[in-house]
Amino acid sequence: MHALFKADSVFAYDIFYLYIRLLNLPGMKILLKRSDTENYTKLVYEQLAVIILFCMTATSSHAKFTVFDLEESHNNQEILLLLLNYIKSDFESDLSSNYTHTTQLILTFLWSYSDKTIVVPNLIKTGYPEAILKWLTIVDSQDKPCNSYEFIRAKKYLKSNAIHAFISIIHNTSRHDDGITVLNSLEAISVIKKVQNSTTNPTINLLCSMSLALLLTPKQIKNDRKRMNNVLDQLLKSVSDASKSEDYKDGGFHISEPLVVFVKLFNDDRALDYILQHAQVELDASSTVDFFIELLLKFNSVVKNEKDPLKQLTCTAVVNILWSISFQEHNQYKRQLKNNQKLCKLLEELFNNTSSLNDSTQYVPKYIENIQTAAVGILLNLNEGSAGDALVSQSKISIADNMSKSNSKPMIMISYSHDDKVLCYQLEEELKRTELYDVWIDKNYCTTGDSWERIADGIKQAHVVLCLITKNYTSKSVRREVIYAIDKLEKTLLPVFILKPDVPSWLEIRTCDLTHIRFTDEDKFEQTKITKLMETLQQLISGSSSENNSPPVHHELPILTTQARHDEPLPSTTKILLRKSIISWDKADIKQWFNENEIMIELYNICQFIDGSELLSFAKVLQDDEKVQYKSYAEEFSKRYNGKSLLLHQFNKFANCLRKLIDDHSKQTAPIQLKTKRTEGNSQTCEIL
Repeated sequence: MHALFKADSVFAYDIFYLYIRLLNLPGMKILLKRSDTENYTKLVYEQLAVIILFCMTATSSHAKFTVFDLEESHNNQEILLLLLNYIKSDFESDLSSNYTHTTQLILTFLWSYSDKTIVVPNLIKTGYPEAILKWLTIVDSQDKPCNSYEFIRAKKYLKSNAIHAFISIIHNTSRHDDGITVLNSLEAISVIKKVQNSTTNPTINLLCSMSLALLLTPKQIKNDRKRMNNVLDQLLKSVSDASKSEDYKDGGFHISEPLVVFVKLFNDDRALDYILQHAQVELDASSTVDFFIELLLKFNSVVKNEKDPLKQLTCTAVVNILWSISFQEHNQYKRQLKNNQKLCKLLEELFNNTSSLNDSTQYVPKYIENIQTAAVGILLNLNEGSAGDALVSQSKISIADNMSKSNSKPMIMISYSHDDKVLCYQLEEELKRTELYDVWIDKNYCTTGDSWERIADGIKQAHVVLCLITKNYTSKSVRREVIYAIDKLEKTLLPVFILKPDVPSWLEIRTCDLTHIRFTDEDKFEQTKITKLMETLQQLISGSSSENNSPPVHHELPILTTQARHDEPLPSTTKILLRKSIISWDKADIKQWFNENEIMIELYNICQFIDGSELLSFAKVLQDDEKVQYKSYAEEFSKRYNGKSLLLHQFNKFANCLRKLIDDHSKQTAPIQLKTKRTEGNSQTCEIL
């Protein structure tokens, strides 16, 4: 059966939902609710449940789920809640009761289902993380007074089967960005540590290690260095053993799983240094760097012939790891990368390849950059290939050449994490409000594809690079921006800290002596600090102009009095657009709408809407049959752009914006209702409802 589903993932997907519908049968619902029924009827449905759950587990292992499976019509919340409550009655009742075979099958299914990380939000919505963490704490009963029968039951069942399933589901949840947020809010780290300290099972131990590595912050890792060094050794050994296996698995773990954990951990140079210099693992390579290079070359040759999403993810993870290595100051590492001609050739191919290796059915965490971005990052750090040559030559261009207009305002470039885009846009508005600066942020200049060349140009043109530093400012992309600005262009940097984030070492050594601004509210900017920020910018710009032998530029700061200050936010361009009837929009308005909503410019070029009326008509057609439209546009997209794929989430973003546009149009065209209200005397007033 597994071979059949493996050979046809679409068939597996259809069969999965067929069995989900069977669980919706009235008799099955009665069983899962544990309602009283006749023994014969109960026995029949229990046997049917065994078959259904077995088939659901088999099909979920091979079905390719997508973001459509997170929508209300597909997310199976009612069934997931029924399964949750069925298990709950076993684990939160008297420990002396028997654990049913059905419960074991449900846990096996949930383990398999959660392994498709893209559907983890469905488990979060139905409360699984909280429930499973609660059940895991039953392990503590071993240390509490209890009668011998309870102790034996807890030890036998929890330690052998349930705890393995529970910690596997927790690990799968931690592989999703939303899962990390939820698990940390539930203080999962302390529960996982207790499980790890009490287990002798090596597989459970590794599951705990990977979960902790994904959940811990850099500061927590730093404070628990001994444990984390053991985790790093475990992960490297797992990768090494899996690389020698025909199915690229070690103890049930695909090689991509520990590699993805490495990508997150290697944002901290201390973790990477341990792996490169001090790891207690023997590898079949002359060095750890060579081991990762050989792993990439091996998997890339496989991916060319197969469209296996796990192997594609493996390639992406290894390129991200090599990117982290290329940031290291140790010249030996860079020489190893530069001297490997096969690697440099492959990176050049990835740089020139417009299609992504990422599969729309495979969830990729936000701390993993796409493979093309990572390849470009390595080439830039090594100054190799066309990507490196192009930007090295750009860095030698005089700043004055980019400021040809004598009347242009000073340019402020904002470097930020996309997790902080709301704060960034607020800061942009504050800077624009003074009318003293032009502001460069990527959303206004980078619409499609790899945007590094445009970002590099923005850094080059900037008088000051303003770094919005929060707990999220840790990615390799922002690291590349800072290094390019300071190390290569010697730009003036102004760190703007939000609260007191744990600053990575690579950033700390470059900013510790710089003038900085610190805000103490992570939701909005205090006006007194904004005033200080503007004053600091003026000082830095004046100093920068003097150093470049240019006449000092003096801009008077606006006096922020109560009368002059605007407490209400300025209307966004979108709101300005909506002051005009959508039906009366012309092509320029439509293009502006695409840009403001950050919709792919390729979709705009395919659609070529003439006016707002045509745009609204298409929005209504899309509502009726979104799947058919996606298929049609994906085919046209592929034809126009040399086989490049239109990913589902990219089209969904377009569709969501169109749905919002229909709502906005309805509000524009809704009649204004007037209510006549009689006041004292005979006069009347009208109220707008």
